[in-house]
Amino acid sequence: MSFVRSFRRFVALAERASIASIASIASIALLSACAGGADSVGDVVRTDSSGVLIMTSGARDTALAWTFDEIDVFRDSIGEPYLFNNLFKFHVLTDRNGRTYVLTRDPSIVRFGRDGKQERTVGRKGGGPGEFEFPMAIGAKSDTVWVMDGAKRVLVRFLPDLSPAADQRLEGALERAEMLTFRTGGLWFRRTDFTDSAMVSSVFADTLGGAPLQSVVATSGGPVNFGCVGLSASAPIFAPQVTMHASVARLLVNAQPGYELWLYEGPRAIGSIRRPLPPRAPTAEDVRLLMPDGMRIGFGGDRADCIVPVEEVMEKQGVAPVMPFVFDVVLLSDGSMWALRTPHQAPPVVDVFGPDGIYAGTMRGRGLPLALLPNGEMLFAKDDAESGGKVIVRVRVKR
Repeated sequence: MSFVRSFRRFVALAERASIASIASIASIALLSACAGGADSVGDVVRTDSSGVLIMTSGARDTALAWTFDEIDVFRDSIGEPYLFNNLFKFHVLTDRNGRTYVLTRDPSIVRFGRDGKQERTVGRKGGGPGEFEFPMAIGAKSDTVWVMDGAKRVLVRFLPDLSPAADQRLEGALERAEMLTFRTGGLWFRRTDFTDSAMVSSVFADTLGGAPLQSVVATSGGPVNFGCVGLSASAPIFAPQVTMHASVARLLVNAQPGYELWLYEGPRAIGSIRRPLPPRAPTAEDVRLLMPDGMRIGFGGDRADCIVPVEEVMEKQGVAPVMPFVFDVVLLSDGSMWALRTPHQAPPVVDVFGPDGIYAGTMRGRGLPLALLPNGEMLFAKDDAESGGKVIVRVRVKR
């Protein structure tokens, strides 16, 4: 079946499908298109490499034609906008009932209803069940909500009624995991390993026993002392790393500095989305966009953050020779893929790809989506100019 025919078939099916089934239909469209050698549709070139569909879009940016209508912000129990210190994709979880769980710096988990109103708050500072010392990310395994705690090295778990369950220790392959996500029958996780001369960032499926799904190596500069904090190992600014995000049964990965988004089902690669953008070296301005207030190192609790001037960081750590093309990725449950081309602290530039892997356009001024609700609304972080904090806004997207 040609790619165009398979894509049209996908669109027809998707229009009749529920949100929950779109991801599996997208996989069918991707796999059914893998028949033969290179093919091109418009500005997109499709090739098949050992059963992996490779979609290469053009290098010219096109403005994303979608419209984003803001509905309302998440609100607290008295109806005021709920303010957050910071918001990233790993701080937000949604469930099949349309509720949203947000990990806050308090630390706690705040649950919001389908209408965006605060319903419950659970968790607190401490070392026991249902308590956090250094919460890093929130996720779910079956009907259990968990929070990855970097200090306790456990998953702090909550039952469906949000009562605390016993902590699950991160052991074996997960002992030094920085991020993880569960899927049916297994999990994916990311970790960084240091040697005397290198930093290796890798994403694995299930175990360290097999080869990593993606891995990048950067030169390690050894220990660095910044006065307020000492680092036992360091790497140049913009040193390549692996970014990842999962949704339903699939994982999206990008290995810096290149522009290659890899799509996995379990440990198996099923597709790769690429753009041939011209490489360039980072500038001092790029570093200042990455660290507008210097390098901030948080310790959690009541201890003040350590802030290192950007000039000192550049002097002691150095700067990588190549600027990464992609700084973060998001995979939504409808199969759409989003690639952030700027540091999180800079004015955002985001490439958007449809479930078919075709480049839909570039969005400027709005960051990566935090989540997609079952009713089709997307959640985005937005600066609150009055407070200096952030809010979560519900957005209706027209494509």
